[in-house]
Amino acid sequence: MSGGAVGYQYAVDNLCPSCTKGQMRANGISVARSGDHEDAIRRAAERVGVDFSDESSYDSGDFPKIITEAMASTELTELPNGERGMIPDERCDTCGKWLVLGEKSPSEAALTRYVRDSYELPHALARQIAAELRRWGLSHPEFITEDNVRQAAAMMPHDYATVHAVGNPQRIVLLPTPQYDNDPCFYCEQPWEKHEFVCGTCGETVPADGRHTHQVQVQGQIKFREARLTT
Repeated sequence: MSGGAVGYQYAVDNLCPSCTKGQMRANGISVARSGDHEDAIRRAAERVGVDFSDESSYDSGDFPKIITEAMASTELTELPNGERGMIPDERCDTCGKWLVLGEKSPSEAALTRYVRDSYELPHALARQIAAELRRWGLSHPEFITEDNVRQAAAMMPHDYATVHAVGNPQRIVLLPTPQYDNDPCFYCEQPWEKHEFVCGTCGETVPADGRHTHQVQVQGQIKFREARLTT
Protein backbone atom coordinates (compact mmCIF):
# COMPACT_ATOMS: atom_id res chain seq x y z
CA MET A 1 0.00 0.00 0.00
CA SER A 2 3.07 2.24 0.10
CA GLY A 3 2.27 3.71 -3.32
CA GLY A 4 -1.50 4.03 -2.86
CA ALA A 5 -3.48 6.75 -1.15
CA VAL A 6 -3.93 6.48 2.63
CA GLY A 7 -5.44 9.96 2.79
CA TYR A 8 -5.70 13.27 1.00
CA GLN A 9 -4.54 16.84 1.37
CA TYR A 10 -7.59 19.00 0.87
CA ALA A 11 -7.11 22.75 1.35
CA VAL A 12 -5.35 23.15 4.71
CA ASP A 13 -6.35 19.72 6.07
CA ASN A 14 -4.98 16.20 5.79
CA LEU A 15 -7.99 13.90 5.73
CA CYS A 16 -8.82 10.20 5.74
CA PRO A 17 -10.60 8.95 2.59
CA SER A 18 -14.05 9.01 4.20
CA CYS A 19 -13.71 12.57 5.49
CA THR A 20 -12.22 13.65 2.14
CA LYS A 21 -15.28 12.45 0.28
CA GLY A 22 -17.54 14.05 2.87
CA GLN A 23 -15.78 17.39 2.46
CA MET A 24 -15.98 17.09 -1.34
CA ARG A 25 -19.72 16.60 -1.17
CA ALA A 26 -19.99 19.55 1.23
CA ASN A 27 -18.15 21.62 -1.38
CA GLY A 28 -20.59 20.58 -4.08
CA ILE A 29 -18.42 17.91 -5.78
CA SER A 30 -20.29 14.69 -6.53
CA VAL A 31 -18.34 11.58 -5.44
CA ALA A 32 -19.40 7.96 -4.96
CA ARG A 33 -19.97 6.93 -1.35
CA SER A 34 -19.05 3.26 -1.86
CA GLY A 35 -16.28 1.40 -3.66
CA ASP A 36 -12.56 2.16 -3.79
CA HIS A 37 -12.01 5.72 -2.59
CA GLU A 38 -9.16 6.47 -4.98
CA ASP A 39 -11.19 5.34 -8.01
CA ALA A 40 -14.20 7.33 -6.79
CA ILE A 41 -12.15 10.51 -6.37
CA ARG A 42 -10.43 9.99 -9.71
CA ARG A 43 -13.82 9.74 -11.45
CA ALA A 44 -15.00 12.84 -9.60
CA ALA A 45 -11.91 14.67 -10.89
CA GLU A 46 -12.80 13.74 -14.48
CA ARG A 47 -16.30 15.13 -14.05
CA VAL A 48 -15.01 18.53 -12.86
CA GLY A 49 -12.15 18.72 -15.37
CA VAL A 50 -9.23 18.10 -12.97
CA ASP A 51 -6.20 16.12 -14.17
CA PHE A 52 -5.91 13.95 -11.06
CA SER A 53 -2.76 12.23 -12.36
CA ASP A 54 -0.89 15.56 -12.53
CA GLU A 55 -1.06 17.15 -9.07
CA SER A 56 1.02 20.10 -10.21
CA SER A 57 -1.86 21.14 -12.50
CA TYR A 58 -4.28 22.01 -9.68
CA ASP A 59 -4.38 23.37 -6.13
CA SER A 60 -5.36 21.27 -3.10
CA GLY A 61 -7.78 24.03 -2.17
CA ASP A 62 -9.77 23.12 -5.28
CA PHE A 63 -9.44 19.33 -5.30
CA PRO A 64 -7.80 16.70 -3.05
CA LYS A 65 -4.20 15.56 -3.56
CA ILE A 66 -3.03 12.08 -2.58
CA ILE A 67 -1.14 11.35 0.66
CA THR A 68 0.79 8.06 0.42
CA GLU A 69 2.01 5.96 3.34
CA ALA A 70 5.54 7.21 2.74
CA MET A 71 4.34 10.82 3.08
CA ALA A 72 2.46 10.35 6.36
CA SER A 73 4.38 11.35 9.50
CA THR A 74 3.88 13.08 12.84
CA GLU A 75 6.66 14.81 14.76
CA LEU A 76 6.74 14.17 18.50
CA THR A 77 7.72 17.33 20.36
CA GLU A 78 6.68 16.46 23.94
CA LEU A 79 9.07 13.60 24.65
CA PRO A 80 11.07 13.88 27.91
CA ASN A 81 14.51 15.49 28.09
CA GLY A 82 13.83 17.61 25.03
CA GLU A 83 14.02 14.62 22.71
CA ARG A 84 12.29 14.62 19.32
CA GLY A 85 10.68 11.66 17.64
CA MET A 86 8.66 10.73 14.60
CA ILE A 87 5.62 8.50 14.04
CA PRO A 88 5.28 7.05 10.52
CA ASP A 89 1.61 8.01 10.37
CA GLU A 90 -0.64 11.00 10.93
CA ARG A 91 -4.19 11.69 12.01
CA CYS A 92 -7.12 12.87 9.97
CA ASP A 93 -7.71 16.51 10.87
CA THR A 94 -11.46 15.91 11.01
CA CYS A 95 -12.14 12.55 12.67
CA GLY A 96 -8.75 11.77 14.26
CA LYS A 97 -8.30 8.42 12.51
CA TRP A 98 -4.71 7.41 11.76
CA LEU A 99 -4.30 7.44 7.97
CA VAL A 100 -1.99 4.42 7.63
CA LEU A 101 -3.47 2.32 10.43
CA GLY A 102 -6.98 3.17 9.32
CA GLU A 103 -8.29 3.44 12.87
CA LYS A 104 -8.48 5.83 15.80
CA SER A 105 -6.40 5.63 18.96
CA PRO A 106 -8.03 3.68 21.79
CA SER A 107 -9.67 5.46 24.70
CA GLU A 108 -7.60 6.32 27.76
CA ALA A 109 -9.16 3.38 29.61
CA ALA A 110 -8.38 0.98 26.75
CA LEU A 111 -4.80 2.24 26.50
CA THR A 112 -4.43 1.76 30.27
CA ARG A 113 -5.56 -1.86 29.92
CA TYR A 114 -3.13 -2.40 27.05
CA VAL A 115 -0.19 -1.02 29.06
CA ARG A 116 -1.22 -2.96 32.16
CA ASP A 117 -1.65 -6.32 30.42
CA SER A 118 1.21 -6.06 27.92
CA TYR A 119 3.84 -5.01 30.48
CA GLU A 120 2.40 -6.69 33.60
CA LEU A 121 2.00 -3.48 35.59
CA PRO A 122 -0.23 -2.55 38.51
CA HIS A 123 -3.39 -0.87 37.22
CA ALA A 124 -2.77 2.45 39.00
CA LEU A 125 0.75 2.70 37.58
CA ALA A 126 -0.44 1.66 34.11
CA ARG A 127 -3.04 4.44 34.21
CA GLN A 128 -0.37 7.05 34.99
CA ILE A 129 1.91 5.69 32.28
CA ALA A 130 -0.87 5.65 29.67
CA ALA A 131 -1.71 9.29 30.44
CA GLU A 132 1.96 10.27 30.10
CA LEU A 133 2.35 8.37 26.83
CA ARG A 134 -0.70 10.15 25.43
CA ARG A 135 0.82 13.48 26.48
CA TRP A 136 3.96 12.56 24.53
CA GLY A 137 1.83 11.85 21.45
CA LEU A 138 2.03 8.05 21.75
CA SER A 139 -1.69 7.36 21.95
CA HIS A 140 -1.82 4.13 19.93
CA PRO A 141 -0.23 0.79 20.94
CA GLU A 142 1.28 0.47 17.46
CA PHE A 143 3.68 3.32 18.25
CA ILE A 144 4.56 2.39 21.85
CA THR A 145 7.78 0.53 22.68
CA GLU A 146 8.86 -1.13 25.90
CA ASP A 147 11.49 1.60 26.31
CA ASN A 148 8.71 4.22 26.22
CA VAL A 149 6.78 2.39 28.93
CA ARG A 150 9.79 1.89 31.21
CA GLN A 151 10.86 5.51 30.75
CA ALA A 152 7.39 6.74 31.72
CA ALA A 153 7.29 4.33 34.68
CA ALA A 154 10.57 5.75 36.00
CA MET A 155 8.91 9.18 36.19
CA MET A 156 6.01 7.98 38.38
CA PRO A 157 6.08 7.25 42.13
CA HIS A 158 5.50 3.51 42.53
CA ASP A 159 6.36 0.56 44.70
CA TYR A 160 9.66 -1.07 43.86
CA ALA A 161 9.42 -4.71 42.78
CA THR A 162 12.03 -7.12 41.52
CA VAL A 163 11.51 -10.52 39.89
CA HIS A 164 13.33 -13.59 41.17
CA ALA A 165 13.00 -17.35 41.19
CA VAL A 166 12.57 -18.75 44.70
CA GLY A 167 11.85 -22.08 46.35
CA ASN A 168 12.24 -25.69 45.28
CA PRO A 169 10.75 -26.30 42.83
CA GLN A 170 11.44 -22.74 41.77
CA ARG A 171 8.68 -20.23 41.12
CA ILE A 172 8.81 -16.67 39.83
CA VAL A 173 7.80 -14.05 42.41
CA LEU A 174 7.82 -10.26 42.80
CA LEU A 175 9.86 -9.13 45.79
CA PRO A 176 9.47 -5.65 47.37
CA THR A 177 13.16 -5.14 48.14
CA PRO A 178 16.38 -5.49 46.09
CA GLN A 179 18.23 -8.77 46.39
CA TYR A 180 21.61 -7.41 45.28
CA ASP A 181 23.24 -4.09 44.38
CA ASN A 182 21.60 -2.39 41.41
CA ASP A 183 18.85 -5.03 41.30
CA PRO A 184 16.49 -3.42 38.73
CA CYS A 185 12.82 -2.76 39.33
CA PHE A 186 10.57 -4.95 37.20
CA TYR A 187 8.32 -1.99 36.38
CA CYS A 188 10.82 0.70 35.37
CA GLU A 189 14.20 -1.13 35.18
CA GLN A 190 15.75 1.38 37.59
CA PRO A 191 17.54 0.43 40.85
CA TRP A 192 15.80 0.85 44.19
CA GLU A 193 17.70 4.06 44.95
CA LYS A 194 16.08 5.79 41.97
CA HIS A 195 12.56 5.34 43.34
CA GLU A 196 10.22 7.68 45.16
CA PHE A 197 7.46 6.63 47.53
CA VAL A 198 4.55 8.27 49.31
CA CYS A 199 4.79 8.70 53.07
CA GLY A 200 1.86 6.96 54.74
CA THR A 201 1.79 9.60 57.51
CA CYS A 202 1.97 12.94 55.71
CA GLY A 203 1.41 11.99 52.06
CA GLU A 204 4.64 13.58 50.85
CA THR A 205 6.69 11.99 48.08
CA VAL A 206 9.93 10.67 49.55
CA PRO A 207 13.12 9.59 47.73
CA ALA A 208 13.92 5.93 48.41
CA ASP A 209 17.26 6.72 50.02
CA GLY A 210 16.40 10.18 51.38
CA ARG A 211 15.75 11.35 54.92
CA HIS A 212 12.25 12.08 56.17
CA THR A 213 10.62 12.89 59.51
CA HIS A 214 8.23 9.92 59.35
CA GLN A 215 8.70 6.23 58.90
CA VAL A 216 7.40 5.52 55.40
CA GLN A 217 4.79 2.79 55.39
CA VAL A 218 5.32 1.63 51.83
CA GLN A 219 6.73 -1.59 50.47
CA GLY A 220 10.30 -1.15 49.41
CA GLN A 221 11.29 1.37 52.05
CA ILE A 222 13.73 -0.99 53.70
CA LYS A 223 15.84 1.76 55.26
CA PHE A 224 12.80 3.47 56.76
CA ARG A 225 11.51 0.20 58.20
CA GLU A 226 14.80 -0.34 60.01
CA ALA A 227 14.92 3.00 61.82
CA ARG A 228 13.08 6.32 61.98
CA LEU A 229 15.17 8.94 60.20
CA THR A 230 14.99 12.64 60.93
CA THR A 231 15.77 15.62 58.71
